[in-house]
Amino acid sequence: MQIFSEAPVRYEKAEIATIRKDIDIFAGWINRFENPDPILATESSGKGLKLYDEVVRDAHAGSVLQTRILSVTGREWEVIPADDTPRSEEIADFIRNACLAVNFDQFRQELLMGILYGFFCAEIMWEGKNGSMSPSHIMSKHPKRFVFTPERELRLLTLANLIEGEPVPDRKFIVFTWGSSDNPYGSGLGQKLWWPVWFKKHGVKFWLVFLEKFGMPTAVGKYPAGTSPEQQQALLDAIEAIQQDTGIRIPDTMAVNLLEASRTGNVTYEALCNYMDRQISKAVLGQTASTEGTPGKLGNEDSQDKVRMDIVKADADLLSECLNNTLVRWLTDLNFGPVPKYPRMWIRVEEVQDLKALAERDKTIAVDMGMARRIPESYIAETYGIPLAEEGDAVMMADEGKIFEYHFKYGTITVNEVRARLGLPPVAGGEKLIVSESPGQAPAFSEAGRPRFSQADADLIAGTAARMSDQAIETLLAPVLKAVSRAETFEDVGEAIYAIYPHLDMETFQELLARAMFSAGLAGAAAVEGAP
Repeated sequence: MQIFSEAPVRYEKAEIATIRKDIDIFAGWINRFENPDPILATESSGKGLKLYDEVVRDAHAGSVLQTRILSVTGREWEVIPADDTPRSEEIADFIRNACLAVNFDQFRQELLMGILYGFFCAEIMWEGKNGSMSPSHIMSKHPKRFVFTPERELRLLTLANLIEGEPVPDRKFIVFTWGSSDNPYGSGLGQKLWWPVWFKKHGVKFWLVFLEKFGMPTAVGKYPAGTSPEQQQALLDAIEAIQQDTGIRIPDTMAVNLLEASRTGNVTYEALCNYMDRQISKAVLGQTASTEGTPGKLGNEDSQDKVRMDIVKADADLLSECLNNTLVRWLTDLNFGPVPKYPRMWIRVEEVQDLKALAERDKTIAVDMGMARRIPESYIAETYGIPLAEEGDAVMMADEGKIFEYHFKYGTITVNEVRARLGLPPVAGGEKLIVSESPGQAPAFSEAGRPRFSQADADLIAGTAARMSDQAIETLLAPVLKAVSRAETFEDVGEAIYAIYPHLDMETFQELLARAMFSAGLAGAAAVEGAP
């Protein structure tokens, strides 16, 4: 039998389709990668990315861009530790406090302008304080001041180097790129917004000329043949005076008529401007319902709002990724050194659900309506984010042995502390510790610290529980008995109990039940261990 062995698969790690090999880009001898934005190539006239400043100056375009950006920066954010170790918690707390100490929201708002320009930069002003390194201020910088090399390295344009720019230090500039993973300049919305803004601007200009024409008729002056240039100028001066004076004076050989403008059709400059505004809204927000106030072609405002929220979430995730790869990593390395796993920043886009109201509803359905047996356990985990226990895990409330294991799994406790929880008096030698053997296993008492129970202890526990139950019942029924004593008919009794039921104090009964289960669990576990 012949066995054929395949040659090991080789993977090329280096980039093959580099910028220098792009047939549409000419680099030549200059160590600079030109921005391939087609709008800048044909319309900027040397302004570069400054051209898109005119887009922001448009009232509608600036408004929808601001709406999109504030929808991200207005959300809550958090720094999630890499794991649940104290070290990871310490790193996450440090990064969170460092961000809160600077202009974090302002800098993120400015950084998101990369959505328009394609990319945006922010410079970190580092400060050493109390043995740590953190930003004292973060300042945004206009992208017109930067270029990239064919290796995608950031360069700062200066008077000393206007072509290739100067290299920048490491861990100094945060670069947020939007719209492209290959092009370091990104592919911003400016390419889509430029023409609607341009057409709208010129439409408004012609609209104003139109209003002037239709708001005031054009004056036409007539003079006979052979009129001298001086007389012609006098007629022109008289026409200009019509705009300011109530009357004019001209020779009887000349005439001035008012020419009224007329037009037909329903197309207006206002319709043109409104159309361009809708195109701007669609390009930035993905819909028009949030700006026009009426449903659009997607069907209804709810579906259009979902489209907008999808865009907001994508922007939030992209910004979080940028900060995790730069600011979060730099703060960690500078203050804690390289770590196996880094914390991550996350922006919460989804609305936080009111779990208290949801829990009250679920309690009504499960307990009051008796539907608990028809609700799967997975619902709790999915709805409240509480994981279900795996087989062998210690749980908080199950049977007596599990309750005992939970209380002793991660800590130590003395004999007398256990007796105090059960309402028992201390005993000699009760300061000895009861120690769980190892996490995840059933706990065991140390020989010297084994708690001892007698029949008298059991009677005392039972008597204490009985007194607590009597007091609890008396407290619970007090408002009911008071309402019954005031009732005159059976209907009054029913209505009173129905009104009181939602406000009855059940906490005392819950505490009593927990104490009883804990007591039973402790006594049972001690008996299993061989306590006399």
